[in-house]
Amino acid sequence: MFGREKATAQLDVLLMPRAEASSAPAAAPMESVLAPSLTVKGDVDFEGAMRIEGQVHGRITGQGRLTISRGGKVVGDIVAAEVVIQGTVQGNVTAADRLEITGTAQVIGEVKASRLVVAEGAGILGRLDVSSEAMDLSSSNGNGKRAESTPDALEKVL
Repeated sequence: MFGREKATAQLDVLLMPRAEASSAPAAAPMESVLAPSLTVKGDVDFEGAMRIEGQVHGRITGQGRLTISRGGKVVGDIVAAEVVIQGTVQGNVTAADRLEITGTAQVIGEVKASRLVVAEGAGILGRLDVSSEAMDLSSSNGNGKRAESTPDALEKVL
């Protein structure tokens, strides 16, 4: 407008850990939170605990607990020790220890976990591999091809 060009800028986001309830002891674990209004395009690595309330378009890897909140969305693969999905994931999920898929969750992709909890109402479109050996397998599905997750498949589930 008025002959000016739109300015664009790239924003680097630093996720700051949010302390648990104030009555918790000083050694209580901290949780990094991606707010509902944020979208990250790129890979995310974390330690400790992380909660996705916004959107991530990229691979998420971490050694701790990852929670995808009810309004959260991930388009990309997830690899973490423990994963709780309450929102939407389009990509392969690998949980070295435990994976919980709640009744509000929608997952499209290959799921690998040592332990799996699925609540009534959860939507899963893909292959499930639940065993201690699942963590030792390569990312292929046995015939040399990775499990696919497509936007069209996501729309059909939602």
